[in-house]
Amino acid sequence: MSTRSSAPLFLLLFLAFGVLARAQAPQQETTPFTVWLDFHRMATPGATMPSLPIWLAGVNTTYQTDQNGAIISTTIHLQLRTLSDFDQKRLLRLFFDDLPGASPTVIGLDSSGAQKFSRGPFGQGLDLPSSETIVFSIDGIAEVDIQTPGDGHNVRGAFLATLRSQTMLRALDFVVSSDLIDAFGRMSQLQTANRDLSLYGRVKATLDSATAKLSLPEKPNETWEFDLQAAPLAAQLNFEILNADAQAPMMIMVNDQPLGTVTVQMPDLADPGYVGSVRPLVDGMHFRYAGWLRAQVAIPGTALKAGANSVVLQLNPESGPSAVRSLEVQLKYNWNNLDYSVTPTTP
Repeated sequence: MSTRSSAPLFLLLFLAFGVLARAQAPQQETTPFTVWLDFHRMATPGATMPSLPIWLAGVNTTYQTDQNGAIISTTIHLQLRTLSDFDQKRLLRLFFDDLPGASPTVIGLDSSGAQKFSRGPFGQGLDLPSSETIVFSIDGIAEVDIQTPGDGHNVRGAFLATLRSQTMLRALDFVVSSDLIDAFGRMSQLQTANRDLSLYGRVKATLDSATAKLSLPEKPNETWEFDLQAAPLAAQLNFEILNADAQAPMMIMVNDQPLGTVTVQMPDLADPGYVGSVRPLVDGMHFRYAGWLRAQVAIPGTALKAGANSVVLQLNPESGPSAVRSLEVQLKYNWNNLDYSVTPTTP
């Protein structure tokens, strides 16, 4: 018995080993003009500095203190190096915890220390991990400073890249949503209109352009109400979410009818915006996203009605706090060129 059973086992082990032996290690993607600066790791004593792209000369941090030695503000200095025949625009995506009273500002300085531009302060005091993208020209810029009140611990890191211009084609009648292609496929910010727009049977309307924070157990959901002149054939709700949890997505109800979970358009997993956490008594690592992402959910036309309607976004019980903004509803109505087919009920 043992002789007959051992032969197939040996064969399976051999086949498995053969597959592993033929597997190739993944090729490391090269990014000579890009860098991720992890400020927390860099502040650790004895930490190794990351390799910097040729256009970034150095990184250091200074602190301003009061008469008692307490830190009032923190400045992270990014020294730039001017290169001829090189693209003259840079991208800086700043990752930070959006704490009240600790909003970071990005400032560009020339070689004499004179201020050439200022962006920020960033954040709304939501007490959530966030990020902001800055595109700037390096003409006349010798240094970029990241300034924040306090000890700067809420500033997590920065992703910096060289930008290259290229010719793009677009439909002449339509507005371009963004002039920047994100390195990790993250969609551009949702632009809400200040009036209803109609095109090819679609009506697009802004429900709310403000920001609403949801958290458990204080405020697990948010409700929006709106009126419709007629029920649509189909609808779609678009909005942006901060601190999204793809493993525990937000849930939606329309007119007291549960419609499941919303879909968040997550970027490449290489994006530094993914922040992991380990929970007691829970296997594996949980990830949330430090930044605003597009989210949407399809709504059947039968879930809406003429007159008053309501939409409720609710946190998943397994989710942490999040914020939503820029809610937009799209409604599909009949029009002259509506393409549809009638499916027979019998063969």
